[in-house]
Amino acid sequence: MRKRGTKSSSQYLNLRIYLVLGFFILFFSAILFRAFQLQVLDTKDLKSMAMRQHKRTVNVQSKRGDIYDRNSKELAVSIEVDSVYAQPGKIESPRSAAKALAPVLSMDRREIEKKIRSATNFVWLKRQVDLRDEERKAVAELEGVGIMKESRRYYPNRQLASNLIGFTGLDANGLEGIELHYDGMLKGASHKFVGDRDARGRMIVFEDFDKTVPVQGMEVELTIDKTIQYVAEKALRKAVEASGAKAAEVLVMNPTTGEVLAMASMPTFDPNDFSSTTPRHWRNRAVTDVFEPGSVFKLFLISAAIEENAVRPQDGFFCENGSYGVADRVFHDHDKYGWLTVAQIIKYSSNIGSAKIGDRLGKNRLYRYLKAYGFGDKTGIDLPGESAGSLRPLKNWSDVTLATISFGQGVSVTGLQLITALSAVANGGFLMKPYVVKSVRDANGKVVSETNPTIVRRVISEETARKMTDMLVSVTHEGGTGVKASLDEFEVAGKTGTAQKPDFKHGGYLKGAFVASFFGFVPARSPRLAILVAIDEPNGEHYGGTIAGPVFKEIAEKSLSYMGVFRERKGSTKVEFVEADAAKSTAKAGSDEEFGPAAVPDFTGKTVRSVLRMAKGRSFDVNVMGSGKAVSQKPAPGQNLPTKGPVVVFFQ
Repeated sequence: MRKRGTKSSSQYLNLRIYLVLGFFILFFSAILFRAFQLQVLDTKDLKSMAMRQHKRTVNVQSKRGDIYDRNSKELAVSIEVDSVYAQPGKIESPRSAAKALAPVLSMDRREIEKKIRSATNFVWLKRQVDLRDEERKAVAELEGVGIMKESRRYYPNRQLASNLIGFTGLDANGLEGIELHYDGMLKGASHKFVGDRDARGRMIVFEDFDKTVPVQGMEVELTIDKTIQYVAEKALRKAVEASGAKAAEVLVMNPTTGEVLAMASMPTFDPNDFSSTTPRHWRNRAVTDVFEPGSVFKLFLISAAIEENAVRPQDGFFCENGSYGVADRVFHDHDKYGWLTVAQIIKYSSNIGSAKIGDRLGKNRLYRYLKAYGFGDKTGIDLPGESAGSLRPLKNWSDVTLATISFGQGVSVTGLQLITALSAVANGGFLMKPYVVKSVRDANGKVVSETNPTIVRRVISEETARKMTDMLVSVTHEGGTGVKASLDEFEVAGKTGTAQKPDFKHGGYLKGAFVASFFGFVPARSPRLAILVAIDEPNGEHYGGTIAGPVFKEIAEKSLSYMGVFRERKGSTKVEFVEADAAKSTAKAGSDEEFGPAAVPDFTGKTVRSVLRMAKGRSFDVNVMGSGKAVSQKPAPGQNLPTKGPVVVFFQ
């Protein structure tokens, strides 16, 4: 009996030992498995979770670069402002916090409370606000509410050049105009800093905070002259208000270089408060909007006809006493003209005379010259949203098409295309590429990129340009359609336009809807400015010479005075061309004889036009820097012409 009991007790003890041992084996196996799972299988996910809990990444955006006019006057700058945020999980009483913040942020209490009660760890309450010191102190005293410094775009001149400059959004991204087109350069580069947080979520240290600084945005210098821009906008606004027009635009260009000195649109807006207006106000109409040019287009027809020797200025055309049929269409003039010379057709703006010149020139040649002037193609200006206009393919031209395009109907253009093509006549026949950005500089002032005048192609000869100038001057003389654009102290070469607006819904043209325009260059014989004025749907008087001509006059007078361009001397008109021809002969003979055909001529004191002419005669390329008279050059006079790259000539 005693032996059996002992044996039974021993077996029971062993069983308990095995059970305990099994339990510990299972327990430690589970621990080991869990450890293996945490340390090996889930290590990547757990490490990421720990980083999110103990680390915080802050994205620091660099200061956006400023925008200046050609004289380094500020057009767009960045200022430091406050942005208020909340961490909802740390706010004990959303109602009390919202009540305290409402007057500080000028917001509705319920809107603030709704944001604070959101199921997020971070929420913006209001960004880019101007807080006083006592308001910042009040915000800082609230648990779970903080202030972060951000950069806000500010436009000190408000509406001035706003359609050109554009604007940025809350995150400092360019949304329109220069701000959009050069966004990558202006906004610079951001940098992410990683920091440790304490138990309450507060940042205590940043890694490499002092070692890495975000790259600051670059500065952009425009070709725009702030004063000329102001003059243009003021004159345009006055005309729009007086005529009750729907919209309007003005372009002022240096015809020698293609630099845009002013670009104005109406209606306009204040980019500091762009959200209070609509996209209709933001559009840069000179670049985006197209319209039928009307009679200003006759300039390009007649220049092509003269260049092709199809007509001479003194040739006569019978203008059918105001009524002329082509195929199934009948065209009319605004007056009953009989015989008119080509010069008179320009002066009096005869549609019938233009249609007959177009017929003599022919479809093929007219189409070729219009394409050479750049119509139907984008100019490639450094701005977003440019339209190409519309020039019907040659294969679709009928006799009626030829006639209507000859006097500016059946074709659509932008204001930029018109002023660029006009400048080709003003500068002696060269189509220049237009541009609005002169240079881009980094934060240290080093030039990163620079735009130089670029010749796209030669369209007409200098002789044809001279003949066209003579005829365009007559437009602003007594009896011409552009008398109201004439200046007392300078000759003006220009052309009026009064174009009906197409009815895209029903076909044909809208009754009583016109685009009144005038474009010209001044001084006529040595142009400093090319100016286009286009006014959309003026009420009442709608002729280009009457509505747009006075705007041209005001802009030209005030701009030339500001630029220091003085009154022309009596009799300088013809002498100037004689001197230009003489200079051409002297320069060619002198430079070739003095330095030889493989050497760089001496351009000192010569005009841009003379330098370009000499370079063309010697078949080498020139980069024009600035305007006025040549003051220096690379390579120097007498050195060998470069085998690669252009000769750079600096003007002042």
